[in-house]
Amino acid sequence: MLKISFNFDETTQKVTNLKVESTNSTNTASTKPFDLEVEENKICLTSNAINKLGAVAGDRLSINYWTVDNETTYPIISKSDVFTDGADGQKLTKKGTFSFKGQQRTSLLKFGTLFEFTEFQDKNGEVKDNVFVLTPVKDERLVDSDSNFNTEKQIVAELDSERVEDEIDAILKEENYNDALPF
Repeated sequence: MLKISFNFDETTQKVTNLKVESTNSTNTASTKPFDLEVEENKICLTSNAINKLGAVAGDRLSINYWTVDNETTYPIISKSDVFTDGADGQKLTKKGTFSFKGQQRTSLLKFGTLFEFTEFQDKNGEVKDNVFVLTPVKDERLVDSDSNFNTEKQIVAELDSERVEDEIDAILKEENYNDALPF
């Protein structure tokens, strides 16, 4: 997108101080540490990711899975016409999203929710244009919440173990501890 500004003198009908600036949203997208995000029922692509794919609104995109040596499987993304018929896949919206529901979404979530694009090489080692491997990116928001939960879980476990030990000590301190045992 372009931003154009100028001064116009009505009496002389001359344009002065003409400025043309590019206002691409790719500048803001480059600050994001990921290219693709899996949301509730859709996939969100950054403008940088859309540029890498060479896609425009209305193009159909597909996420497929590539298996290497019958062991390692990983997701790959491209325009649908690269994989199969161009009518397959999901249509990219102007906002950079496409529908992604059901089993497709569940399969991709096994790999993560945030991905960056890395170049794809086929079995012969050739790099394929506009085909990218979806490499998982750690979501710092999830890492922080997981670590806090683990800390709280450990504290609760320590409290529970201290209570049990205190209870046993109290029972053993009684004179007639054989009669005080609950079993």
